[in-house]
Amino acid sequence: MSGRILPEVVGYLELNPKSARLGRFGVGDEAAIYIHFPFCSHLCTYCDFDTFAGQERWMDSYLDAVVEQIRCSPRVQATSLYVGGGTPSLMSPARAAQLVTSCRERFHLAADAETTIEANPSGLTGKGLEGFRQAGFNRLSLGVQSTDRRLLRLLGRRHTPEEAEASVRAAREVGFDNVSIDLLYGVPVQGQSVWETTLETTIGWGVDHLSCYALTVEPGTPMERGVNRGILQMPAEETVVEMYHTAVRLLGNAGYHRYEISNWSRPGRESAHNLTYWRNRPYLGIGAGAAGCWAGRRYKIVPMIEGYVEGVREGRVPLQEEEAIHNRRAMSDSLILGLRLDEGVSVEEFVRRHGLRPEDAFGEALEWGKGWGLLEREGDRIKLTERGIMVSNELFGRLL
Repeated sequence: MSGRILPEVVGYLELNPKSARLGRFGVGDEAAIYIHFPFCSHLCTYCDFDTFAGQERWMDSYLDAVVEQIRCSPRVQATSLYVGGGTPSLMSPARAAQLVTSCRERFHLAADAETTIEANPSGLTGKGLEGFRQAGFNRLSLGVQSTDRRLLRLLGRRHTPEEAEASVRAAREVGFDNVSIDLLYGVPVQGQSVWETTLETTIGWGVDHLSCYALTVEPGTPMERGVNRGILQMPAEETVVEMYHTAVRLLGNAGYHRYEISNWSRPGRESAHNLTYWRNRPYLGIGAGAAGCWAGRRYKIVPMIEGYVEGVREGRVPLQEEEAIHNRRAMSDSLILGLRLDEGVSVEEFVRRHGLRPEDAFGEALEWGKGWGLLEREGDRIKLTERGIMVSNELFGRLL
C-alpha cells in the first residue's frame, strides 16, 4: 500500500469473516458499536474532528468498506449503535438502513437497543428524518451549538435557529421519541445573556437530552487563527465557569438530570452508548478515524478515507494507534471516567474488575482530592463534589 496514502500506519486489524480475529470475543460478550462517517458538506471553524469536505466521490466506496468491516467483526452482543461524524445525515436513508441491518445481523443488536444517528439541522427534511427512523434509528443527535445567529456564523454553522427547532419538531412527527442536542458555551462574543437565551430556547423545544460543552480552541482550526491574530477573544475562565453554573441551574430547574459532567437528560434518556465509554466498557470502532477498546487493547483506525477503503479492500484495516492497556492504566481509566458520572465509582465493582480497592491503587491522589473537598464517599460510591467537578482535570491528572 502506498506510503503516500497511509504514512501513519502502526498496525492492522486483520479482516477474516470466519474467525474475525479482532480480539477474544465470544457470542455472549458485550460491546457498544461506533461507526464513523467522516463526510461533511463543509468544515466548521472550530472543528478538528476526523472529517472531510469535498470528498463525496468516496462516499459509496467508503460505506461499502464499512459494511465489509462489520461483516468481518467479532460476533459480539451489541449494547448500542452510534453513527457519528462528520454529518451522517448526508448519507441516504437506504445506505443508513444497510448499516443498521448489517449490525443487527453481525452483532446480535437487539430490536430495542439504542441506535443513534447524528445530524445537522441544515438541509434536514422531514422526509429524510422519516427515512432514518424507518432505517432503524430510534435516537437522533442534532448539532445545534447555538440559537444565536451571530454565533452560528462565527462557528461556521449553516443552519438557522428556526431550522434547528423545525428539525426537532419534524423528528417528533416521524416517531423519534429520543432527541438529543449539542450546545457550545465559552464562545467568543457569546456572553451570559446569549447563553441563557440559548438554554431557555432549547429547553422550550422539549428535547430529551442535552450535551453542553465548553469550546476548546484546537490547533490548526480557523478559530485558533482568529484568536492568535487578536480578531477573536476567548472569554475569561470565570465567565466560562459562570456559564456552566447557569446550565446547571436552568437545566436542573427544567427537570433535566445532570448524569455526567457535560450531559443532562430526562429520566431514562441518558445516552446508553456514551455510558459505555464512561463506565469503561468495551466498544468496537468501525470506519476511518474510529476508535475501539476491548480485550486489553485500544486502537484508532487511520482517519484518511482513501487509505481506509484501500486497506479494507486488501483484507485489513490500517491503524493509526494501537496499545495494550496494562492493569494500572485500566484502573485509572475506570476511576477517571467513572468519576465524570453523577453515580460515581462503585468500590465493589472496581474491586471485582481490577482486584484492588481504588484507595489501594490510588490512595495518595484520592486523599489529596478528599483533603481539598473534591471527592466524597456515599456508601459504596466515590463521587466528585460540586467543587471537584470544576477542577476535575487537576485530580484526573494525579490519577494518571
